[in-house]
Amino acid sequence: MKELEKFKMYILDKKYFEAHEVLEEVWQKLRKKDNNLKWAYKGLINAAVSLELKKRKRDKIVYIQVWRNFEKYKQYYDLNKEIKEISLFIEQFKPF
Repeated sequence: MKELEKFKMYILDKKYFEAHEVLEEVWQKLRKKDNNLKWAYKGLINAAVSLELKKRKRDKIVYIQVWRNFEKYKQYYDLNKEIKEISLFIEQFKPF
C-alpha cells in the first residue's frame, strides 16, 4: 500500500500519530534534496500532528498553529495529483 493511501486510512481511523509517521519516513528521504515535494509532505505531516494534538486535548492555540503550517504549504500540494487529493481530503478535518 502506498504511503498516501496509508496516511488517508490512518486519518479515517483517527490514528493521527500513525498517519504522521507514515509520511515522516518519506519526508526524511526528501528533506535534504532539491525537491519541492518535501514541503508538501511536511504540510501533510503538520495536518496529522495538529489533529493528534487536538485528540490529546492540548491547548487549542497549539494545534491551530500547527494546522496553519499545513495551510502555509498549500502551494506545494498542486505539484502532485495524489498529494493534492489528500490535501483536499484532510481539509475536511480542520480542527477548529
